[in-house]
Amino acid sequence: MKKELTRKSDARLLAERFGYVVKYVSHGVIADYNATYNVDHKGQHIITNAAKELGIPLNEIWVSEKWRRYEQFILLHEIREIQLRAEGLKPEEAHDKTCQEEAIKWKSDPEWQRMVKEISEQDRRTAEMKRKGLS
Repeated sequence: MKKELTRKSDARLLAERFGYVVKYVSHGVIADYNATYNVDHKGQHIITNAAKELGIPLNEIWVSEKWRRYEQFILLHEIREIQLRAEGLKPEEAHDKTCQEEAIKWKSDPEWQRMVKEISEQDRRTAEMKRKGLS
């Protein structure tokens, strides 16, 4: 049985516990990033270059509305990446480590596999449009 759409995901509750506001934005606004953040994590300011570019307010995580159905995975990814950055990892290292951890944890989960496939395909299309100067 599917969860009620109004029920907050565990990931959303975790984000709220950290004091983060989750905002879904038009995919066109955030297509190059899918999700990004500007947060204070336990006294450390953790911000992505994308968040600087987009002007994301402090303590907000922005996610493409296109990926709302994968909230649990997306938010857990962003929160884990934030935690690793707070521990001193560089942004790319934190992202890569988070992806590796997810692949181990959820490799058998069909919903996670579907999300990875859909995001990969969308990222390919976005890159193609940029290459053709259509974005």
